[in-house]
Amino acid sequence: MARWAAFINRHRDADAAWLTVDAGNYVDRDQSGGCSNKCQFMVTSYKDLHYDVLNIGKQEAWMGLETLVALMDTTPGTEFVSANLVAANTRKPIANPYVIKDFGKIRVGVLGVLNEADFPPGTLLLDTTKMRVIPAYEAVQKYVPALSRKVDAVVLLSDLPSTTLDTILAKIPEIDVVISAGALRTGENAARVVNSQVVGTGSSGYAGHYATLEFNPAWGDSIGFTNFLDQLTDIYDEQGLWAERQAAFEAKPAVNRPATPPPAQAGSTSGLKPTVVPSTGTPPPSKAAPTPAQLNRTEKTKKG
Repeated sequence: MARWAAFINRHRDADAAWLTVDAGNYVDRDQSGGCSNKCQFMVTSYKDLHYDVLNIGKQEAWMGLETLVALMDTTPGTEFVSANLVAANTRKPIANPYVIKDFGKIRVGVLGVLNEADFPPGTLLLDTTKMRVIPAYEAVQKYVPALSRKVDAVVLLSDLPSTTLDTILAKIPEIDVVISAGALRTGENAARVVNSQVVGTGSSGYAGHYATLEFNPAWGDSIGFTNFLDQLTDIYDEQGLWAERQAAFEAKPAVNRPATPPPAQAGSTSGLKPTVVPSTGTPPPSKAAPTPAQLNRTEKTKKG
């Protein structure tokens, strides 16, 4: 987490509007099923890093309804999304299926789903008397077409495997960007699938991504996409608050190295100021890092 904080700080543009999101599986539960110490550490860290939207993945759903509701209630300023985790009695989503973030001339819709295959019939990992997981395709099909008419870009957060994503993206072309913590064939490399850019967060948690999304009225509903990837090695070990927090959590001395000067900012080809959407699928803090994506704040005509 300390290296991830350093990565964000080095690549953040002070003049840009950032939308920070996570694809899911960022916490784990303790033996009693509640939020573990690692879970508490991650949630506190995300709040202080000003995460805007967190998708509910299987690890969050495993904690149970009461813990999940408490988790959502104790993270002010952060919104949780899940379009296919529903209450067993009402079939209504436990969290908002999507949120819309308004940056003035650009509106971005962020929708989240988890993988129903992680919860087979008879599973003990989900209290089915309180929560159910409906098929991801069913949920995406329900919400995305209407959402796409309200926004300039649709971002899907998920932990879906490649085969499921391929099916969804072939039938629902309105999705612009997918950030998935699932087992993508492309690993951590960005790939174009049908009309969508797909970014995998990888499994190690030692990579940082951001991507510049460019909007131009002449392109209609199309967007430009440039991905940036860096390994979160010891070049991101910096002395300071986050190193101290990480060291205190792990009960070991903080890294005492001088801060490394930031690298040159990767910019968009439009030359306009970027708005950044860091995105992730974050492991527990010992594996430290989500992956980002970035939006370029350029005026675009509304869809529909």
